[in-house]
Amino acid sequence: MDIALSVISLLLVLVLIARGVPGRNLLVALAMALAVVVLVVGVERAGLWPASFHTR
Repeated sequence: MDIALSVISLLLVLVLIARGVPGRNLLVALAMALAVVVLVVGVERAGLWPASFHTR
């Protein structure tokens, strides 16, 4: 369930970003958003995320 929720939230963020970006810049904005999400997930999974940011 956690994975499904993460994927759905990622897709919703990408859709919200895509709505405000015109034409050719859309791919760049989506790539940057995806890179930020992957970076945050990677840092959190590696155990480098600050303890005060954990929600569980």
